[in-house]
Amino acid sequence: HASREAQARVPAAPPRRLLATAAMASGELVKGFRHLRVPVAPGSFITRSFLVKRHASRDAAEKEVADRTLFVTHLDNFTTEAQLSRCFSSAYGQVDKVELKSVEKRAPKAEQRADGVRLHVNFARVVFKDWSSLENAIQAADGRIATAAVLPLPTSALKSQLKAAKSLYRDAGELREEIDDWMASYDAREDDKRRLARESALVDEDGFQKVVSGITRSAEGFSIRSAKRPSLKAGAFSEPIAAAQGVASGTADKRKRKKKEIERPDFYKFQQREKRRDEIMDHRRRKAEDEEKVLRMRKTKRFKAEKSAS
Repeated sequence: HASREAQARVPAAPPRRLLATAAMASGELVKGFRHLRVPVAPGSFITRSFLVKRHASRDAAEKEVADRTLFVTHLDNFTTEAQLSRCFSSAYGQVDKVELKSVEKRAPKAEQRADGVRLHVNFARVVFKDWSSLENAIQAADGRIATAAVLPLPTSALKSQLKAAKSLYRDAGELREEIDDWMASYDAREDDKRRLARESALVDEDGFQKVVSGITRSAEGFSIRSAKRPSLKAGAFSEPIAAAQGVASGTADKRKRKKKEIERPDFYKFQQREKRRDEIMDHRRRKAEDEEKVLRMRKTKRFKAEKSAS
């Protein structure tokens, strides 16, 4: 009874769902990271979201400032070190320095890698001058919009991104004009080609008329048709049917002879098994035929089986 009472007094472990709910309520997401939402303007509901946690490093130089260093990841491509420094220093405390890095990551899907898609992961280390500033930043990362911090979007970076995106494609009006001009001058170019072909078909110094492809008109009014260059016949459909059949039959006979020379009937085990099975089936078939023949001869009284002497 005492052991049962002791077990009853031990509190049960909370379920995983309750632990996850408590972690989400405290702002912690996974592996110690917390969700920090910084508005782009005071009182705005549009935010830039980051994942933050206490920085832990094995480097001896970084361990000295680890108690006042904040590790920030999930940064967008518009974030700069100066912006992060102004944001955290104005909201949580003076910032000593900010180190921003970008690492290229392999695309998760094969079609993205085939198209040359490149993904980048941006992260930063924010070193405060006081450890209390780090605590303030950690406490502010509770998943709700931070009211003290503001991180506006850089207008210059947005403009450069939009300009780079537009430069990938040509202007639709200019492209349409270029296509219309090309189509309009197509007939003129074809006429020039035909004129040059006629001029090249003049009589040379030796009195020979140069014949070009198509029909050449001479000065006397004669029309000369150019002969087609004989093409080399190749393939199965270039020969006559009878010749093709003869060649095909001869080739087939050669292949059969070669196959018979190469094949060995008892080389593989499955061939030996099939051979024994065929012999047994053939023996059974002959035996059944003999028994049927004897029965038929008995019915017609053309055969008497000798009785064995008892």
